[in-house]
Amino acid sequence: MLSTEQLINDCALFHSVSKAEMEELLSYSEWEEFPEGTRILDEGNSTRYLWVIQSGSCEVRKKLSNGTEQSLAQLDPYSIFGEMSFFNPAPHSASVVALTDVNTIRIPGREFDQMLKDGAKGAQKVVFNTVRIMSDRLRLMDKWTAEMVESCGSRSKNAEWHDFRSKLYSDWQF
Repeated sequence: MLSTEQLINDCALFHSVSKAEMEELLSYSEWEEFPEGTRILDEGNSTRYLWVIQSGSCEVRKKLSNGTEQSLAQLDPYSIFGEMSFFNPAPHSASVVALTDVNTIRIPGREFDQMLKDGAKGAQKVVFNTVRIMSDRLRLMDKWTAEMVESCGSRSKNAEWHDFRSKLYSDWQF
């Protein structure tokens, strides 16, 4: 298991969390190990955990319409996953598979909700840090998407992209 100091210093989810706040968070957390090849999360299923990889690597995979899976990202130690379903309960938008043996910490949603209700500063900091992590991911996705649309060179695809982007950033009506 990683030390409290390592988690605070090396995991973006816990930046600015004090040692006492971290110990409170960890007191509500669970540790779990997964052998290589294990599907930790399945797209379409629902669980409310916020996961932190302590050791090992995972791959995020998205089902395609033809039934195959597309790799979206590799997650290494100190990476988080499950945050979308954790903060907005809904089925998982992708699967997470262990590429190696993986050790995780997971924060259960129910306990985290109670910490927030009780005014726990550590939980509030985790929410703020998750917003920053998701903003960074969205920024990268925006860049990648814009490059993909630009490389396609089709006027109709560019128009579709601009229409989608306009709806996404204004009224969210699809």
